[in-house]
Amino acid sequence: MRRDASRLCGIVLAFGWMAVGTGCVAIEAGHEGVLVEQPFFFGHGGVDPVPTKTGRVVVAPTTKVVDVDVRPIQYSEHFDIISAENAPVSFDAFLIANVIEGKSPELISKYGPNWYANNAKEAFRTFVREEVQKYPLFQLTTDPTTRQKLQDAIAKEVQTKLIEKQGIPVRLNRVVVGSILPPKGVVEQTTQTIIQEQRKITMVEFQKAEESREKAEKQRGIADRAYRESLGLTAPEFVDLRRIEVQKEIVQHSPSALTVIMGLERVGINMPPLASGQ
Repeated sequence: MRRDASRLCGIVLAFGWMAVGTGCVAIEAGHEGVLVEQPFFFGHGGVDPVPTKTGRVVVAPTTKVVDVDVRPIQYSEHFDIISAENAPVSFDAFLIANVIEGKSPELISKYGPNWYANNAKEAFRTFVREEVQKYPLFQLTTDPTTRQKLQDAIAKEVQTKLIEKQGIPVRLNRVVVGSILPPKGVVEQTTQTIIQEQRKITMVEFQKAEESREKAEKQRGIADRAYRESLGLTAPEFVDLRRIEVQKEIVQHSPSALTVIMGLERVGINMPPLASGQ
């Protein structure tokens, strides 16, 4: 009788402990809860193949809930590698993927919650490195179509050789390759080279402009000399003529009457006939 009472008391205490230990877990929107049963005494436990959706779920103290985000997640990797002609380049690459809805138990069972770090990271880095090293530095840094080619090729490798081959229940959204740049020292050297080249171009253009101006001045001098000789004027007389022509322009454009007094190289010169009315 006493033994039966003790057994009954133990059973009551066990159920009481289980009732107290039972918890309520909240699953947020965009997440799934994977129930992992870990019995203390009987059974083998394991992963429940049916995930828990958004809301609250009551779980036993022997059950663990693994929260799985099924929204697209971006995984980033930085690279400092060598291009096809052994020139160093730096850039970032991004893999954007999400766990397929309803497949989170399979993911946890086969690959665990850190599926990317444990099963995909190094393969992704290898795919990126192999594709980038096919191109020379100039094409990587200047050709806008090269990055798209890289993204398409890397995405194909990830999809076929990683996700499909290993059966990872994730959906690849896209692969993004960031701006590819040479190291800072190379960039600064390139900038200085561009500045020097631009300076050379500027000097060449300035020299051309000076040569054109000098040529124009010579042509003007030749024309003035021919004009002076056609008028039969000496050099001082021609200077006086030009001075008079300039003053004439000033008087013509003056808003009011204007008297001009000026000295000439000579007193009395043979003036060419002026236009009628002047």
